[in-house]
Amino acid sequence: MSAGVSIIVCCYNSVARLHDTIRHIVQQKTDNTFPWELIIVDNASTDNTFELANEILQTSSIQLQVVKENTAGLSSARRKGFSVSKFDYLLYCDDDNWLAENYVQRAFEIMNANTQIAILGGMGEAVFESAEPIWFKKLEKNFAVGDQSSSKENLSKVTEVYGAGFTVRKSFLHQLFNSGIQNVLSDRSGGQLISGGDTEWCYLARYFGKEVWYCRDLKFKHLMTSGRMSWDYLKKLYFGFGRTNIYTHAYKYVEANHRVPNQNLRLPFWLDTFIHRTKALVKFYPKVFGKLNEEGNEDVLRYCGMRGEISELWKLKAQYPQVFDTIYKNVNVLKPE
Repeated sequence: MSAGVSIIVCCYNSVARLHDTIRHIVQQKTDNTFPWELIIVDNASTDNTFELANEILQTSSIQLQVVKENTAGLSSARRKGFSVSKFDYLLYCDDDNWLAENYVQRAFEIMNANTQIAILGGMGEAVFESAEPIWFKKLEKNFAVGDQSSSKENLSKVTEVYGAGFTVRKSFLHQLFNSGIQNVLSDRSGGQLISGGDTEWCYLARYFGKEVWYCRDLKFKHLMTSGRMSWDYLKKLYFGFGRTNIYTHAYKYVEANHRVPNQNLRLPFWLDTFIHRTKALVKFYPKVFGKLNEEGNEDVLRYCGMRGEISELWKLKAQYPQVFDTIYKNVNVLKPE
């Protein structure tokens, strides 16, 4: 590995978005003291993403390679980009992220000067393909947009950052992938709106004795396509968040208690949790009765998240204890010496 930045753009049916994303990457301004490259990963696209990327390759003056990853899912695409990258810092740029012209330079400077940082996040600013929904501003963080720290400092330590535009130290991923840990979360795949692979990386970085930081002046535009700016889409997104919460809650339980839940309970732990959350959902339902299509109603979103949690618990059933066992092993494997 050598000091430099590998920008990795993971694509799934990205023909409509790729030109603008790459245009902003090509316009990066650096001081030429470090090398950087662009890697486009075509992740099982069914459109002409691969062909378009290769057309761009023919006319580009920057270091650029186009590779295929046939296993669907953002996690697989990110790992493919990692495997072919040349440089120390991996900047994962989504196919709808438009990086500010100094993004690569600032990301390199921060990562190079702070060896304890494993993951560095930036700040997304929404750009709308059509009209901005009236509810968007108060819910923007659900779309990887907005400030990620309450600190007044421009550069601050945080517990996690969203995956859009984040930079990851390659040596950390080497350690992670070679450690034998098993991920319990994965990022989005096709139309599945369950996510959390980037959150899990943040958790595992901290367990490994590394740090997660956020820089407010690392800025990028995040394109909000028309298809995502609907209340129905946001409800589905929250349902997916609920499914993800089952795993993040398990991480937090193990982190707080340093053990897996006691299995010598009157009821299986998953069933006890399922009953508890089902009762909470039933109690909560009157708040949203007749209001599920009321745009901007945050109780509706909470209700969708609760339904997602219950759905995932039912899906796991007997495998729920294994989730805790896996997380417990991950945490202990990754403890620094």
